[in-house]
Amino acid sequence: MENKKTIYIGAHADDVIINASITIHRNPGSAYILTMTDGVPSDTYPKVLGGITLDNHETYIQQRLREDKTAMEVLGVNVGERYTNGKIPDGQAYQNLEQIVSIIATIVKREKIQRIMTHSFPGESHPAHPDHEIVSVCSYIIGREYGIEIWEYPRFKTNNTNKQTEKIFLEEDKIETVRFDFTRDEITLRDELMRIYVTQVFIIKKYRTTFEMFGRVVRNPRNIPDTSHFYCGADYKPGPQDIKKAITDFLSRDNTIQVY
Repeated sequence: MENKKTIYIGAHADDVIINASITIHRNPGSAYILTMTDGVPSDTYPKVLGGITLDNHETYIQQRLREDKTAMEVLGVNVGERYTNGKIPDGQAYQNLEQIVSIIATIVKREKIQRIMTHSFPGESHPAHPDHEIVSVCSYIIGREYGIEIWEYPRFKTNNTNKQTEKIFLEEDKIETVRFDFTRDEITLRDELMRIYVTQVFIIKKYRTTFEMFGRVVRNPRNIPDTSHFYCGADYKPGPQDIKKAITDFLSRDNTIQVY
């Protein structure tokens, strides 16, 4: 894969590190990191995660960002200049498409981005994550607007014990894929990076890997398949239809992309 100015977009603090940490480490000067949400759902406090007492919602948000920025610094990213958090409330990306599109567009224009790395587009045969789905669609809107190539992170297929089994791209996707195998030192580095995320200890085993993989797909963000969603319980919102309606409504309007 040619070295280009690349924005790595994740819905949450830890998504980019899970999907592209070693790729970033190999070329940190060409990487810009954008995490879109605050990464913290509604909860009760105080709570203890990874030995850290979190007194309130804001404390948890700041701890998650601190973990992510620390990991990026280890990779060589200048987080003061090349890291942004969009501050969209966790689980509410579908209510903020205009703002998300604007955030991506602003960074793309300001940093003269040549490649977008983002979440996989939802597919009919694999459940989606509501925040990931919105971030993916918004990335494609910007990619089409500015003629920028887009690559996706693969989906992580898990078994019924919630352990990772393999990285996949959907069979219905027609894609070009690239794969980067890690050296022994890079495997060790990635394991060390995972341990930085003390409030997200489950990711250490679930997302352990020895390679990174990306897929290039030509997509139309207006073509949204019906999907099931992670976390879908009887009362969970947003559900698949909420997401699809939010995207359809946004695309039906004459939206002018705001660049700040």
